[in-house]
Amino acid sequence: MTLPPSAAEPRPSAVVAVDIGGTKIATGLVTDAEPATVHARAVRPTRAQEGAEAVMAEVVAAVMAALQAARDAGVEVTAVGVGAPGVVNPSEGVIAFAGPTMPGWGGTPVAARLQEATGLPVAIHNDVRVMGLGEATYGGGRGMQDVLFVSIGTGIGGAFISDGRVPDSPHHCRGEIAYAPCPAPDGSYSFLEEVGAGPKLSAAYCRAAGLAEDALALPAVMERYHAGEDLARTIITERMRCVGRGLAGLVAAVDVSAIVVGGGVGTLGAAIMDPLEEGLRAHLMPYHAELPLSVATLGTNAPLVGAAVLARQARTAPHADA
Repeated sequence: MTLPPSAAEPRPSAVVAVDIGGTKIATGLVTDAEPATVHARAVRPTRAQEGAEAVMAEVVAAVMAALQAARDAGVEVTAVGVGAPGVVNPSEGVIAFAGPTMPGWGGTPVAARLQEATGLPVAIHNDVRVMGLGEATYGGGRGMQDVLFVSIGTGIGGAFISDGRVPDSPHHCRGEIAYAPCPAPDGSYSFLEEVGAGPKLSAAYCRAAGLAEDALALPAVMERYHAGEDLARTIITERMRCVGRGLAGLVAAVDVSAIVVGGGVGTLGAAIMDPLEEGLRAHLMPYHAELPLSVATLGTNAPLVGAAVLARQARTAPHADA
């Protein structure tokens, strides 16, 4: 970012984007002129194990540092967007539910705390939903009206993006696809996350190889896959076909324009995507036969790009103080 050439010209407008993770908090400035580019990216520890107050202290400090970076660059910040772990009530700006990795995080009024600190409109949603919003708007799902974003990493999460927004739901959990039914390679039924998340893939390989379940992490299993080992190829291929079949069931139930797959596992390439697509297309309904399937394209910027989209929506909402 650069200063405007003349003091008489209006300052460039931007939003602060925030991605709160279990171990780190990332922030960045996203200008209206470059809505898919993250400037002044910064990272600091979350301090999750110290409780919600410690986390909020870091979040506020991170946002204030981003605001200072904007002032230094001659940029006017107009809103803040946040992606956060847990089930988020977006209308209240509160964490409705959080798991054990973020002790005390449930009930935290994140939006109100940031509004008090900054005086700006603040929008917040679940981190995977925000990532999906970024991909649907400027990434792999760009131009599609209704997108199912699937994040495959240490777990499996999702987002349904409709008309460029994250629609809310009665319990604020639409997109929590981890426990969607999914066939397992042995013919039984399980859940998407149990079949296809990274740790489950490596554990399945280790069991089949006669090793302790935690003997190898997924990168080591993928090394064996790419070296041509039959067992690694069988485990990965069969399980990702099952994930594709599970996604076909979701598509039949909710009907979307496209699927975008992201996350640390989802972006590993053909070893993951080819069998996933094979399983998906073998079980789609005929009217979904041409459903676009793509890989996420924004990489690690997706959460911040999505948070920026959320922030701009808050800025233009009827209740927002511009």
